[in-house]
Amino acid sequence: MAITGKAAEDILERIFQPTTKPSARDQAEETLRHPKRLVYVAMSNRSFYWRAHIQKFVLDSGMVPVSPFMLFDYYLMHTVDKDVVREAMNNLLSRSDEVWVFGRLSLGVKVQVGIAKRLNKPVRYFDISDLPVAVMPISEETAQEELRD
Repeated sequence: MAITGKAAEDILERIFQPTTKPSARDQAEETLRHPKRLVYVAMSNRSFYWRAHIQKFVLDSGMVPVSPFMLFDYYLMHTVDKDVVREAMNNLLSRSDEVWVFGRLSLGVKVQVGIAKRLNKPVRYFDISDLPVAVMPISEETAQEELRD
C-alpha cells in the first residue's frame, strides 16, 4: 500500500500542530493524580536574603518548597511569639516529604534536622556560598556549622 501525499500531510500536521495549554481543570487533575513532593527548606536566618533564590532552586528541581521564611517572613516581623511560629514550622516540617538544608547549620537548623531524622525523613544538604550562580549538593559530613558572634 502506497503512502499518499495526503497521509504524509496529515502526519506532518499532527507533528507540527501547536499544542494547547492545559486548562486549570487539567492542571488540577494532573496534580491530584501525580502530586509533587513537598520539601521543607531549612536555612539559617543569616541566609534569609537568599530565600527567593532557594525557592526557585527547589521549584526548578521539580519539588514544592515549604519555606518558613517565605510563609512567616522573619517571625512575622516579630509580631507573633517565636514559639507560636516555631510550632507552625514544625507542623509544616512533619507534613513535608523531605528536608533540604541550605547553607551553614545554625542551632535552629540542627533542631529541624533532628526532627526530620526522628521522623525518618530524607535530609539533603546544599552549599549556597556561590549563590546567585549555583547551589551545590554536599554531604552531611561536609555541612558546616554557623559561626557564632
